[in-house]
Amino acid sequence: MSTASINSCSLTSLFSSQSSLKRATLRPTISARLNSSPSPPSLIRNEPVFAAPAPIINPTWREDMANKSYEEAIEALKKLLSEKDELKPVAAAKVEQITAQLQTTADGKPFDAVERMKDGFIHFKREKYEKNPALYGELAKGQSPKFMVFACSDSRVCPSHVLDFQPGEAFVVRNVANIVPPYDQIKYAGVGAAVEYAVLHLKVQEIVVIGHSACGGIKGLMSFTFEGANSTDFIEDWVKIGLPAKGSVLAEHGGVPFEQQCTYCEKAAVSVSIGNLLSYPFVRDGLVKKTLALKGGYYDFVNGSFELWSVEFGLSPPLSV
Repeated sequence: MSTASINSCSLTSLFSSQSSLKRATLRPTISARLNSSPSPPSLIRNEPVFAAPAPIINPTWREDMANKSYEEAIEALKKLLSEKDELKPVAAAKVEQITAQLQTTADGKPFDAVERMKDGFIHFKREKYEKNPALYGELAKGQSPKFMVFACSDSRVCPSHVLDFQPGEAFVVRNVANIVPPYDQIKYAGVGAAVEYAVLHLKVQEIVVIGHSACGGIKGLMSFTFEGANSTDFIEDWVKIGLPAKGSVLAEHGGVPFEQQCTYCEKAAVSVSIGNLLSYPFVRDGLVKKTLALKGGYYDFVNGSFELWSVEFGLSPPLSV
């Protein structure tokens, strides 16, 4: 039997259920635990890069409303319609105008997605590809990344940007709320294929699960009741993988404000994902052979800080009775 204890979340799996009536043999036990307190140590903490204040919404109609955010404009229109029902046709026309204006860049030109990507590639090729021929020459032969990274799909938290990974350094999987589901060859085959390929074929040395501040997926996890029919097609079924994290946060921090609960859950969900990684047999095998290590991380993009913690994994000697 193997048991992994991660921030009070326990994962137990059976390697062998056979026992002998004449002789009982206790097989080696495998254990894993975080080498930190429930609040992981901060390895990197700089001064805040920026602090984004909460937007102030003033729901009044002005001709320059199109210069404000789309959300503010729509809220103002809702306010206007609630007060003057006869203006609905006018408001509908104004929505179209606002949408068109908001799709215009600061220099007055309409946003062109193709041009943006073309310019981006030209910059990449000129400033990186052509200036690093040795690197890209090696990458043309194959890849041998040291890291596998699970990160959120959130556009603000690209791990290669945050951790300055260079091409070829990290095999990255991104999804809503940076979740690693448990081993399931049918339900979660996509994630399973990525883990299997990274561990058995690429021979990565580290698997890192990185959570982040203001995560919409974790906010959803903390908000959904998970009672009755789902209100979403995919999101609820996906984020409910993190329910053990939600349960532990509500049990330990049920009295704190919701936003603070979400912050606790953003970190607790990372530990749940690390626990789920232990359900993959090739991950356990790599940990036993010490060819693989697991780590959890947390990026706070509001305060410009990064935390990292690791898992200690051990194998006890066999004991015969």
